[in-house]
Amino acid sequence: MKAIYEDLLHLDRPFYEIHEDSYDPLKRIENFWDNYPLVTIREYLYALDLKCKTLGAATESKLEAVQQTLFLADILRALMAYFLTHSRHLDTSQIELSTVEINRREIQLTKKIVDFFQSINQPKL
Repeated sequence: MKAIYEDLLHLDRPFYEIHEDSYDPLKRIENFWDNYPLVTIREYLYALDLKCKTLGAATESKLEAVQQTLFLADILRALMAYFLTHSRHLDTSQIELSTVEINRREIQLTKKIVDFFQSINQPKL
C-alpha cells in the first residue's frame, strides 16, 4: 500500500472497531483518559495548531507526525465512545479514570488563574 494512504487508515480504523464483538465504549473512554491527561491533550493540540500554522515548512520529524496521527485516532475513538455511551444510555458510573486527580489539579489551577484575572478586571464604580 502506498505510504500516502497509511495515515488515513489510522483515522478510518475507529469507525470499524465499534462493530467488533469485544468493543466496549466505556473501556475506550477509560483507555483514552489513562493515556491522555489534560496537560498532554493540550500539548498535542498546541503541536497540531502549530503544524497547521506552518504548513509547507519542515517543522516536525516523522516520529512527531506519527504521534499526532495516533493522537487524532485516539481522540476519534474517544468521541465515538462518548457518542455510543450517550446514545445507548450506558451507565458511566462504571468508568474508573486513573488521571482524575491530575486533571482535577489542572482544572483547579486554571480556575485560580481565571479568578485572579476576574478580580483585577472588576469594573470600577
